[in-house]
Amino acid sequence: MYEIRTLTIHYGKSLSDDMEDAKDEIETFLSRFSEEVDNYKSQFGISPTYLRIAFPNPPFLDDLESFVKLLEDLTERYSINLGQLDSNYNSLSEAILLIASNKMFASILMKGNDWDEAIKISKALHELTSNSPELGANIGVNTLNEKHFITPYYPLASAIPGKIMISAALTYPNYLKDSYTKNGYDGMISSIINAGKIAEDMAMHVANALNIEYAGVDLSVSPWMEESSLGLVEQVSGVRLPKPGFAYGLKRVNDALLISSKSLKTTGFNEVMLPIAEDSKLKARASEGEFNARDLVKLSGVCLAGLDLAVVPHNIVDVAGLLLDESAYAKMKSKALGVRIIPVEGVEPGDKVDLGRFGETPVISI
Repeated sequence: MYEIRTLTIHYGKSLSDDMEDAKDEIETFLSRFSEEVDNYKSQFGISPTYLRIAFPNPPFLDDLESFVKLLEDLTERYSINLGQLDSNYNSLSEAILLIASNKMFASILMKGNDWDEAIKISKALHELTSNSPELGANIGVNTLNEKHFITPYYPLASAIPGKIMISAALTYPNYLKDSYTKNGYDGMISSIINAGKIAEDMAMHVANALNIEYAGVDLSVSPWMEESSLGLVEQVSGVRLPKPGFAYGLKRVNDALLISSKSLKTTGFNEVMLPIAEDSKLKARASEGEFNARDLVKLSGVCLAGLDLAVVPHNIVDVAGLLLDESAYAKMKSKALGVRIIPVEGVEPGDKVDLGRFGETPVISI
């Protein structure tokens, strides 16, 4: 069966200039949000796995440490994405370390026009993971430099200044795999639409109750351990990653998502996701050394595979190059591609690194 993965509030309303008042405002809104989610559950018996809130840019950036500490208690119930940081921000390394260390999320906007920018971002990521590799899971790179990107998926989620919106996402790889196996390609499309409509109904119910805008559902196929995106794509393609024909399978699933999106209001990526640390089958393939980081970058040409939760050996220049390659694909597709690269010093391909809630994740070669 499928689950509603998350309902995400995109909070673009201007906050009070007073930090304490701003926190009270956020807390009050989130309380109302939770109440309406509970109301929906009491009526229909369905609730999301996660509740999230995303901002356009980190509020109170000139005193970010105080603001992050102020919101610390909210992270026990809500996932908080502080939005987008320009790559040219002078204190980029310090900011992302502060955010990730306090269990919050953010993304870096990358223009992708030169090596200097890519090297700066790569150094910031290396510094972040040198404190703890698991912190790398909380910081993404938006390789299209798309400001105020509306997706329920972290860490690229943002908000549009002046607006409050809500979006939804699903966890349903095995549901779609079973549908494809039993009822073929058309059956998989029907299942995407059916699950999407349930997520849409929940989000619209909450949007109406809170008098905010419904942004849409992100139909992306995103895994969680045994709920494997890789398993679905290998079933559709008929081959294992990275054999010839796998990219064809990715395109087929993405085409099904595109067809399904015509029956729903959608937002965000709406493509297959292959985050290594979140997918048990991907972890197994990585352990076997069957693909490298460049293989995953190339898959970005047909889906939102990219480098997501990929642990690689420490190498500032090569990681910068991977970011530039991802940016090139994003520009060719005119679609945001999110990247989470976790460079770790002193490891070799095949080693395993503890990523906290994601467990041990194999290192892949660049």
